[in-house]
Amino acid sequence: MHLSELVDIDELRGLCESFTAITGAVTAVLDLEGKVLVATGWQDICTQFHRVNAETCARCLESDTDLASHLQTGDAYNVYKCKNGLVDVAVPITIGGQHLANFFTGQFFLEPPNKTFFLRQADQFGFDRSTYISAMERVPTFSEEQVRSMMGFFTRLAKVMGEMGLARLSLQQANNRLQTSAAIIQSSEDAIVGKSLDGTIESWNCGAEKIFGYTASEAIGQPIAMLVPPDRKDENLDILLRISHGERVNHFETVRRRRDGQLIHVSMSISPIMDGAGQVIGASQIARDITESKQVAKTLQHRQIMLERTESMAHLASFEWEVDANVATWSPEMFLIFGRDPALGVPNLQGQSELYTPESTHRLIDAVNKAVSDGIPYELELTAVRPGGEQRHCFIKGFPERDDSGRVVRLAGLAQDITERKRTDEVIKQLAYHDTLTQLPNRRLLKDRLQQAMTASNRSRNYGALMFLDLDNFKPLNDNHGHEAGDLLLIEAARRLKNCVRDMDTVARFGGDEFVVMISELATDIAHSMSQAKSIAEKIRTALSGPYRLLIKTDQGHERAVKHRCTASIGVTLFIDNETSQDDLLKWADVAMYQAKEAGRDLVRFYQC
Repeated sequence: MHLSELVDIDELRGLCESFTAITGAVTAVLDLEGKVLVATGWQDICTQFHRVNAETCARCLESDTDLASHLQTGDAYNVYKCKNGLVDVAVPITIGGQHLANFFTGQFFLEPPNKTFFLRQADQFGFDRSTYISAMERVPTFSEEQVRSMMGFFTRLAKVMGEMGLARLSLQQANNRLQTSAAIIQSSEDAIVGKSLDGTIESWNCGAEKIFGYTASEAIGQPIAMLVPPDRKDENLDILLRISHGERVNHFETVRRRRDGQLIHVSMSISPIMDGAGQVIGASQIARDITESKQVAKTLQHRQIMLERTESMAHLASFEWEVDANVATWSPEMFLIFGRDPALGVPNLQGQSELYTPESTHRLIDAVNKAVSDGIPYELELTAVRPGGEQRHCFIKGFPERDDSGRVVRLAGLAQDITERKRTDEVIKQLAYHDTLTQLPNRRLLKDRLQQAMTASNRSRNYGALMFLDLDNFKPLNDNHGHEAGDLLLIEAARRLKNCVRDMDTVARFGGDEFVVMISELATDIAHSMSQAKSIAEKIRTALSGPYRLLIKTDQGHERAVKHRCTASIGVTLFIDNETSQDDLLKWADVAMYQAKEAGRDLVRFYQC
């Protein structure tokens, strides 16, 4: 038994591709013979570097071997940190107690990467440092909890799909057996029984022999009541009464008893038999054994519940929309994402305005119409609005499905609430580009904005100014009152600096008690620009030289006021285009700042070439 015989690999691949698109995690599914069934989203750092170089490729193979060997020993979950610096994970796919394949993911970090390690590795193996580090920075970082959740989702999903495949295979085999029996006996697989109005069996086909276990000679002449369990005698009498009045009984599901005493589920249709005068003289009963299909339906229902639980654990929902009927169906997780009461039902395409902002509704309907007309899948990030007004960010992916003529008749898709992920991304972005104490831009963001200002200056021919300032008399505050006092002063200094410049300008903390101010869009002539820059620098110097009153909390929880005076030495340099390097501009402003310090502090100095 192979996984590909039980699972729709294309469907599994589609789910893996969607999962990769949503989470950024790579996936691979390999059977036990090493055949790759699914592979999605491999990272450039592996495909363009580690798997190309002989030595690093050997490390990759070592990771693959270690993961597979632990799974063969019965481990349920194996995490391996490759010597190349990335993390790989493998989980066995077991269906019906049989280990059929392995699911791999990896090529990610469990913690922010050590850039120094990868720089050394680039030098060691001859990789281009810039391209290699760029590829490293595209590798996602996941927590161990996220990894466990992803692995649990895929193994449960694969198991559910496989067991549904087993159920389908079992049903197909049962149908094949029925067809074989029908061909052998040259008769219907249904039981076709004729009976008189008093319930005496008058005809009995081979299908009836098969279903009920009685031969024709054993059944004919016997009361039909011999097939009815004691607790259903009244039911049989009611059917005979209805038939005697010429009424048909269609697709009536009930329980009957076989010759061996086993109770079976049957679906029956009973029609009255009329004579030439239109009088009811008997009945024809067609019965089908639905015991196995009932069991299969019960099993499928159980599998559906498992799939819904899996979706809930992964916070991943699914939906379908029938194009012609304009009817949508949701998995339970969809109702949770949108905060919608299931009693309200699922809105059709025109009802999507109940779920999203107007802008998101417009984008969704455009994408759906294009998917229907052109058969193009879509991926969207939309803003959902819950009944109470709360807005949530959702990722939606839709897949068109065609009929035999090639016309799109259905859209199926996935939805995920990514609100928390986006919030986390914003926090990460804030930490990456801002100083955690003052919330000012840090060096990285300063350089980015400086580059933008230099490029804009080259186009507009307006000067810009870069100011490097250092707080005078800051160290004694730290020495006498501790770092808490120093931190409070830096926060207040940052506030005063921001109040001295425009929103379009940038105030950054460069480190310690050093700040950098970037002023853009000054005049087009140097003299006027220097005058403008000097005016702003003097405004900053005056603002920072004012007295500081700092409230410091004591160990007893009280507040203690500390008064302090602190001036600033400011160095200024102008720029007009992007020919001068950022490093030179910062160096020149720094030189001018030290000239201000040497001249007595609390001064502004311009850099002179």
